[in-house]
Amino acid sequence: MSGGDTSAGWRDSYTRVRKDPFAEVEATNRARLVRLGVDGVDRSAQILDVGAGDGNLARSLHEMGFTAVVGVEYQPELLAVHPDRGRTAAGSATALPFPTGSVDAVVVMDVLHHVPMADLPVALAEVRRVLRPGGTFFVCEPAQTLTRRVLDTALHSPLHRLTRFSRDKRAMVDAEGQTFVDWLAAEQGFPVAVRSAGFNEELFERKWLHHFGRWRRP
Repeated sequence: MSGGDTSAGWRDSYTRVRKDPFAEVEATNRARLVRLGVDGVDRSAQILDVGAGDGNLARSLHEMGFTAVVGVEYQPELLAVHPDRGRTAAGSATALPFPTGSVDAVVVMDVLHHVPMADLPVALAEVRRVLRPGGTFFVCEPAQTLTRRVLDTALHSPLHRLTRFSRDKRAMVDAEGQTFVDWLAAEQGFPVAVRSAGFNEELFERKWLHHFGRWRRP
């Protein structure tokens, strides 16, 4: 996380979803990282995980062989359970607690949709600031695809009560509220916002529930 909802209800649902065998979080992370092209990065590169949460993305990066992963997390309760607390700092996407030009890559996965749209330019400017010239910004965020519309219809019907997983997902969406609604309404303009922040596009595609982007800092 890096802003947005900080309620105990959201956190509890987030924690259960991350532990649910149905979710297969680390495997899903690895598949997304491969689609983004992160597997092409040197394994000794300094990688910043923005919105580190409970450490699930860091674990996936470590499993892929990356040895220099640092993180930033907004919520103290999640930061406290991060397994690599010594390399994860308190902070937000709009105020990254790292020096200018200090990392080779920034990975942001399911985080920016928690940031109010008015603050998105600040978050993108922070990503650009901490990246070294030639560094890469990898991002995977919810997209308003046909698949999402179908699943959201089910999630907002009584069907969501059928499983613990779907109940927790519904609780998370409800807690994120208008910020998430605003994100889905505006996410198609995300490439324009990133280019305006000074990045060069290398990849942008929509697949299933998310968009995937890879951007280079000149």
